[in-house]
Amino acid sequence: MNFLEELVAEWYEYNGYFCRTNIRFGETGHGGHIGEMDVIAYHPKTREFIHIECSSDSWSWDKKREVFKKKFNNASRYYEREFPFEKSDVKKIAITGYSKPKVDKEEKLNFGSDTEVILVPDFVASVAQKVSKLDPWTTGIHEDTYPLLRAIQYGTVYLKRAERTQNKKIIKI
Repeated sequence: MNFLEELVAEWYEYNGYFCRTNIRFGETGHGGHIGEMDVIAYHPKTREFIHIECSSDSWSWDKKREVFKKKFNNASRYYEREFPFEKSDVKKIAITGYSKPKVDKEEKLNFGSDTEVILVPDFVASVAQKVSKLDPWTTGIHEDTYPLLRAIQYGTVYLKRAERTQNKKIIKI
């Protein structure tokens, strides 16, 4: 599992979802699989079921759209088989890309009417913003369970402290 998948899983788990990662599906009969779902998040109270695909690739937006549509389409045939329990309609999220395309933004970010596209920096910034509001001394995020979220929590808190003390001597590492 890569950093982005781990961060996504930690974030959803921290918010009350049960998560599974890297779920292979569709055995080919010769040792392989048709595909793999990066993160599945299920909230037991709301029965919200989310399939999240993550990528830090450098492909063109046209290639990204093609790859993500194929991933979600292939996986959709296995949702019921892999997760045979009561759930809402599947929400599909693609977390990819580092900047918005310069031309035809709306078209490039459209991976289908049933898929939400979130840029990697937007996802990470959203998590950091929410975690930064939690005081690590009163609302600590458990470091054994959520090491990435804990690191972001400390990083944002200490960054704020450093910014407040700009004129004071800051230790260089």
